[in-house]
Formats: sequence, structure tokens, C-alpha cells
Amino acid sequence: MAVYETMFILRPELESEAEEEVINNLQSVIKNLGGEIGNVDDWGRRKLAYEVNKLNEGHYLLLQFTGSHEIIPELEHFFRVNDEVIRFMITREGQ
Repeated sequence: MAVYETMFILRPELESEAEEEVINNLQSVIKNLGGEIGNVDDWGRRKLAYEVNKLNEGHYLLLQFTGSHEIIPELEHFFRVNDEVIRFMITREGQ
């Protein structure tokens, strides 16, 4: 099992309940595919480096998890179909 981390940015106008729902759904996708959740770091609201979809700031989150490489396409699909996610990046640690 490899160690991965994903950084994703949520829309800044989301309520805390909606943010928690996105995080819980993401964690359930990882767990359903045999992964294990590590740390979830909430970096808070920050200014974006450049405007994305007419937004100047977003809510940054960093999630560490372990799992097989089959999880990655499912996570990419989750992020792409979720309108609350502005941007995301998934990296494998230790390379």
C-alpha cells in the first residue's frame, strides 16, 4: 500500500456542514476502496494565487491516506463531479 496525500480547495461560501459532508463523502470513497485515512489538515480560507471560476479565495484542505493505485481514478472522478471542489491535486509520498 502506498501513501498518498491530496490537497483540495473548496468554494469559500460553503457552510461548515456542507464542507463536512464533502470531507465525509471523500473519506467514505477511500474506505470503500480499501484505503485508510491518515491526517486531515484544515488550512482554512486563503487567497488563491489566481482567479478560478471568478473566485479569489478558497478553503484549503490536505488529506493523507494509504491505499492501492486503484483509488486514484475514483478520487479524480469524485473531485471532478463535485461542484464544491475548485481544484485538487493527488500526490504519492516517498518518490
